[in-house]
Amino acid sequence: MFMSRFRILAALIAASAATPAIAQEAGATAEAEAEVSAIDGATEFAKKLTADATAALNADKPEAEQLEDFRQVLADGMALDVIGKFMISETRKSMNDEQIARYDAIFPQYLTKLYAEQFKDIVGKPLEVVEAKEYGSRDVIVRTKFDRKDGGPIMVDWRVRKLKSGERKAIDIIVQGVSIMLVKREEFSSFVAANGVDALMDRLESEAA
Repeated sequence: MFMSRFRILAALIAASAATPAIAQEAGATAEAEAEVSAIDGATEFAKKLTADATAALNADKPEAEQLEDFRQVLADGMALDVIGKFMISETRKSMNDEQIARYDAIFPQYLTKLYAEQFKDIVGKPLEVVEAKEYGSRDVIVRTKFDRKDGGPIMVDWRVRKLKSGERKAIDIIVQGVSIMLVKREEFSSFVAANGVDALMDRLESEAA
């Protein structure tokens, strides 16, 4: 009887000792699955955004309507508020309410026109996903390649973020290694330092037209 109780107690102790290890293994598995899911989700998002943009710019419509449809695709697929605040950076702190409202109104049109020019060389080209990897705690970088008959391939990196709402949005599209976000952030800062905020608003409105 004593030996039987001893065996039961030993088994309970062994099971108790094994539980943390099992839990740790289960946690690692869940984390790996979440990472795969994040990467797969971001990859599918990038593919869909590309397809939607291509459809908009290749539609049998006047160019102005194509651009408007393309702008809507980007408005739906990009976190324009996040990008807009990043590009204006510290300048926003010194802007008054009227200037902020003016900037927030024109920025989506300005940015989507910039990307329309970037997309001209890749619309309709076959897309190949080269790799996708997590970038920080919230983002995934999806690297894609667009082959061309004339010239080398065009490389496009999509930085995709899953927002608190659960939606995935692109916060940067890097074409041939050039991030419009970073380039324009520096450009805006230098322009404001030399010309002032209102002059920047005038410029953005002119270039977005």
